[in-house]
Amino acid sequence: MVSTRSGSSKIPDGVEKDDNRIIVVVTGANSGFGLGICEQLLSNLSLPPHTPIPISTPQLTALPPSLRGSFDEDEDEEPTKHIDENPPALTLILACRSEKKALAAKQILLDKHEKELKEREEMGEEIRRGWLEDLKIVWEGVDLDNPGGGSGVLGFCEGLKARYPHITTLYLNAGMGAFTGLDWIGFFKQNIMEGLPRAQSQPNCQYEAKGAMSADGERGLVWGTNVLAPYIMAKELIPLLRRSPPSLPFQPRIIYTSSCTSSSSKLSSEPLNDYQLIEYEKSYSASKYMGDLIMVQLDKQYGSPSPSTSTASVDQEGGEKERPVRVFTADPGCVATNFFMNGLGLVLWWAHFKFFFYHWSFVLCRLLGSTKHPVYADQGALPMLYAALIPDKYLLPSSSNPAQRFTVISERFGDTKVGYEEVGEWEKGDELGKGFMEACESHRREWRRREGME
Repeated sequence: MVSTRSGSSKIPDGVEKDDNRIIVVVTGANSGFGLGICEQLLSNLSLPPHTPIPISTPQLTALPPSLRGSFDEDEDEEPTKHIDENPPALTLILACRSEKKALAAKQILLDKHEKELKEREEMGEEIRRGWLEDLKIVWEGVDLDNPGGGSGVLGFCEGLKARYPHITTLYLNAGMGAFTGLDWIGFFKQNIMEGLPRAQSQPNCQYEAKGAMSADGERGLVWGTNVLAPYIMAKELIPLLRRSPPSLPFQPRIIYTSSCTSSSSKLSSEPLNDYQLIEYEKSYSASKYMGDLIMVQLDKQYGSPSPSTSTASVDQEGGEKERPVRVFTADPGCVATNFFMNGLGLVLWWAHFKFFFYHWSFVLCRLLGSTKHPVYADQGALPMLYAALIPDKYLLPSSSNPAQRFTVISERFGDTKVGYEEVGEWEKGDELGKGFMEACESHRREWRRREGME
């Protein structure tokens, strides 16, 4: 049985308040985009005071079209220099199921980061004093396939509420697809008919297991992991995000990792009749679009101040003020990770050969001009960091556009920028998004009752 603190805006007894610490939660942090997010956070936030932070410096390509006319590249570098002589420390929470993999990822992150710091020092750059001494990288276990139980999503959230004073950024990055293999004939046919870059960013030749269910047999597996689990985390952790100290240089935000395959066309004609995606032949892309629509609804709900006040509203318990929490989606493009490697072969040498081909085909796509192939996970992570760290003045308010989406723009010879998009057909899909969210909320409430939380 799990105790409840879900509605409280007060710091629990025994938890030390730390107003000068950025606390970031990254789900799926042990590999792929999650590891890339962590690498970029360490690189960007370790810079000395009054130094422009690269990923929170506004980019013209990432601005909504209505804001581009007033953009001055030289002047608008200034907002990222405002971190003063006492810059915030960082706690990086690696949220994943396996402690062993998390600890291995932590060592990879530290080794790479220490090497980067040493290279900066050798180049004569100023090194931030006390950064490594104050840095905390910790593992918090979570099983996204299970809403309940001590290691399930609700138990994970309760653990964070009991151990941390606040959260500054929640990266809802972990995801999965029920991929079982590749239609090699279809793969080569699509490459010939549509060209390599499109075939490698919008593949239609992967086999997915129809009707894959959660371990307890109660939910569609892909829906439960990619839609329900992120929704529960967002709802349960809002109090911690609202407690993020206003003195920190970055606003509290939730970032959902979407996909370049996310599209309304991936849904069935009656999507609310099978919102768990059990009858779908291909559930992954549909789940990501479903997640996108839900994030739009969450940005509407949490992204704007209450109309009753200019800055915030009184929370349900009274006393403290609620802060707006923006919710954005991000498309990291296509990078060479093991995400889609399920079913590509169990013979080790053959799997390595195919991964080698997979990697270099992405490099070739980028050389051919594809903007969706940054190749490396730390480059694909840039839209997620930008969405979390860019100042509010370079965003549209959620009251006018709750569907802002940031995407990767890979350049031919390796540079990566951030682009601006919107969730596809979000206005047309507004009622659908509400329906998906209501379904998730029903499951969240049911599991809270099962766990004795209400």
